[in-house]
Amino acid sequence: MKMGFIFSGMTGGILCAPFISGIVYAKAGYYPVYAMVIAVLVADLFLRCFIIEKGTAVLWDEHEPEAPSSPEPAEREVRKPLEPLRKHQAPSSEDNFVAHDHLQKPFGSDPEDCPSIVSTSLWQSTDPQPDALSYTHSVAASLSPRSWFMRRFPSTAVILGSRRLMTAVFGVFVYMTVTASFDGILALFVKRTFNFDSFGAGMIFLALSTPALFGTVYGALSDFYGPRNLALIGFIIAALGLALAVVISHDSTAQIAGLSIILIIIGIGVELILTPVSADMFYEADNLEESYPTTFGEAGPYAQVYSLLCVALGLATAFGPVWSGFMYEITNWGFTMLPLVMMCVVGSIPVYLYTGGRQERAIALADDNDA
Repeated sequence: MKMGFIFSGMTGGILCAPFISGIVYAKAGYYPVYAMVIAVLVADLFLRCFIIEKGTAVLWDEHEPEAPSSPEPAEREVRKPLEPLRKHQAPSSEDNFVAHDHLQKPFGSDPEDCPSIVSTSLWQSTDPQPDALSYTHSVAASLSPRSWFMRRFPSTAVILGSRRLMTAVFGVFVYMTVTASFDGILALFVKRTFNFDSFGAGMIFLALSTPALFGTVYGALSDFYGPRNLALIGFIIAALGLALAVVISHDSTAQIAGLSIILIIIGIGVELILTPVSADMFYEADNLEESYPTTFGEAGPYAQVYSLLCVALGLATAFGPVWSGFMYEITNWGFTMLPLVMMCVVGSIPVYLYTGGRQERAIALADDNDA
């Protein structure tokens, strides 16, 4: 839900900008558009001055009264989805766990050993728990112990070796490609087809941007039904809307109304993609932090994961308008929509396979059976 609220602002800004700037340009002219942009940047800078950093918030938390003692460990985490994994990884006096001393060897000292970035967080039980450790093993299996890249950049190698995380990055790329493509060609299309001016072109973006206002709703649905199911529905809806957009070809009231409805459908679809996959990206970051504590350190992998998110957004923002604009100029509106449909279809495949942490559900099931 929190990710939905955050990204609703980003998506709303991307899609509302043509709408607002089109109206301002039609009513006030060229320079007021840039005055509006500068005012927004100044307001953003002013609000950033009041951001409370995480380190400062921790100091406040230290002065809060401690909770009453309980038989549970004092450092019990709040993140419930990670409890099954933590239970199998953290040894206690009551569990029959034996630590591997040889796992503390420097990286590469023994070809038979696991990499140090994996090994320092693993504990082996005398009663093996394959379901509990399979998540760590699945990521480690995709990384070669003798890889130069892993020796030089261990944390980056772990992140890039996570299929679930890379699936989320690709999902964000598909979302932004579709969104940025409409930024590049929609205004031009309605001008050529319906003879819209800047005011009309801005108004048509309202249909595409309205679904972004319900980001918290999509986030709540993702929390309840799981990111995988909701993201798949989003890909299906987006592909359906993009396929229907092919039929818009001439100037009529029915075609204008049809385009508005189709844009609403596409807007709902892409929002259902963004919120679940971006949230799943940080769920996976939590898992990687728990599995490789010595690799990422106290800061964790969140900055690197967020940088991948920004890379996907940046590449798609550049790729979407260039590709769609090129296709629109050499073909037509219908042929421009077809690659976007195929991209949504292709993007749904890794989401079906990896999104949602199937391994975590297996661990939770094993934990319930043990209980």
